[in-house]
Amino acid sequence: MSVDFDYKPFLKKAYIDPVRTVTVIDDEYPTLDDLITKTKDDFKTDDIDRLREIVKVSRTSEFNWLLDVYNGQEDKIEEKIVSNRLHHSDLLILDYHLDGEDNGYCKKSIDIIKGLSTNRHFNIVAVHTKGYSGDKGSVKDVLVDIIVSLQIRPKVSILNEPLLKKIDDHIDDWELEDDSIRSRIVESISTLDLLHLIKDYGDDIARPTFEHELFIELDSIYGELPSDIKLNKALFVKWLCHQKLKKYDGFFSSSPASYLDWGEGQSANWLKTEDLFLTVLGKKQTPVNEIPSQIVAAMDMWRPHPHKLILSKLRNEVESKGISASSSILHKKFLQASWLKELLGREHDSYAVQTAAWSTISKLWESLAYEIKPELGSFTVDLVNAVKAIPDPLNYFLEKTTRENEIEQVKHANCFSCSRKVATHHLVTGHVLEINTNYWLCLTPACDLVPGQKKQSDGLMPVTLVQMYDAKQALNSTRESMCKSLGLKVSDLEVLNESQQLEKIIEYSTENNLLFIQPNDRSDDIKILSFTVGLDGKANPKCREYHAENQGIFDVDKLEVNLHYVKPCDKDNALKPEQVSARVVAELRYEYALNLLGKLGVARSRVGLGFVGR
Repeated sequence: MSVDFDYKPFLKKAYIDPVRTVTVIDDEYPTLDDLITKTKDDFKTDDIDRLREIVKVSRTSEFNWLLDVYNGQEDKIEEKIVSNRLHHSDLLILDYHLDGEDNGYCKKSIDIIKGLSTNRHFNIVAVHTKGYSGDKGSVKDVLVDIIVSLQIRPKVSILNEPLLKKIDDHIDDWELEDDSIRSRIVESISTLDLLHLIKDYGDDIARPTFEHELFIELDSIYGELPSDIKLNKALFVKWLCHQKLKKYDGFFSSSPASYLDWGEGQSANWLKTEDLFLTVLGKKQTPVNEIPSQIVAAMDMWRPHPHKLILSKLRNEVESKGISASSSILHKKFLQASWLKELLGREHDSYAVQTAAWSTISKLWESLAYEIKPELGSFTVDLVNAVKAIPDPLNYFLEKTTRENEIEQVKHANCFSCSRKVATHHLVTGHVLEINTNYWLCLTPACDLVPGQKKQSDGLMPVTLVQMYDAKQALNSTRESMCKSLGLKVSDLEVLNESQQLEKIIEYSTENNLLFIQPNDRSDDIKILSFTVGLDGKANPKCREYHAENQGIFDVDKLEVNLHYVKPCDKDNALKPEQVSARVVAELRYEYALNLLGKLGVARSRVGLGFVGR
């Protein structure tokens, strides 16, 4: 990493500067209620000094925080419900041992952290603690408690009773030669380091071939195993994991926190979930006035993606400047009148109202984005210029598997560019429908798809659907056509593996013939479709006329629509009516839909001239 790059100023701007409200929960600090009902002598001088320092820091011009202090003795916490005041706090400074003890697992604090990890307001938490008491106690013990409580028990640490007894018998035999072998094995690695290995490698740490610097001492001990004791490496490691983590039985979560990750170094530690960032700080090592800078140091170790900072800044700009920005938008009276008329003028159908509401929200959001663009743009430009100082910024921010998979990067980028989630309650130009595992694209002009504009007595609306082709099948078709034109056999061509096929397909991504969609919201898989039977787009598109029930209106949750069409009978000239159920899986952005609508129009309006060829 370049010495010229310093992420901390940007982290501070994105996460610390926007903090407005701070809540301190510590059973040792006097609250306002305590000051009214008790005397100063009821509290230790050190605790009063720490609280005074928190108040002093909060009132500085750098932070100017609104501060709330309470002792964590509310009934709501005891009932596993996070106090309502925490939902409106930007920063929480939490003492770990709220039960008056200085040792052991504190369920009350863990319940607060669990609650904050699942609410939709992004929470920053500094666990400011003395740690465990005793010679070996430290803030690391508190960090382990929190990590354990937010994840399920690792499979590598689970042993059934017969297998555990079998391993214990082997260890007993080993003890006859080395009476300290149990403690040596268990103490060969810290609990935090073991959890780190499990987080990064999972069950692979029990593989006989697994090697890591944190396992050097353990591997050395295993090398001392007497030859007459048949204990394999996998069971040896599993026994270690079981012994290290059995003290946390009952503390592991039944369901893991979303996107849990954590790290620890010499100067800082951090833990994050989808809605929580947390660091554990020692009260003796970290004075109150250093808490903000320590949070930033922990975030620097977390190394969040630059886009996280931009999104955080965006959220903060909306919160801090949303009122003035909204006023600027609403002062455009004629524009707002038009949008309101459109919103209120829709039919009373609930789905139509949802579509109209989303359309209005999208317009307002676009307007708001332009209002807050200057400040956000300046922050982003400064961030980009700073990140460029790193010799290899992608290596700094992206994990190896993501960084090296350029095909997936292209697929997801193209998917975002050309398609989006379904945003309407009825069929529109550009809807992609799945019919019996095949994909069809709706290319009826938008003006002909407005429900209610035609008084169809049967509720059927005519729609034109164009069949899409799986890109891999289209690639094979293109290769076959090429072989035919060159007088070659397909077997003469190089056999392509899946990765090579995708590379070939991506080469056609700028040929105006491919679609990238995400048909399943619960999966990251991107489907690549071809508008024609071949990737080169030389063939004419295959279209079919359908009639959609209920004028193309569908349930926005199910996204299903019934279609009718006719097809020729096998033996005579009669037509046979058919019905099929379709599901709307994606929606093209309008410019892409218009482009393909134009291509379809050209194909369907081509003129047959009287020229002949050889």
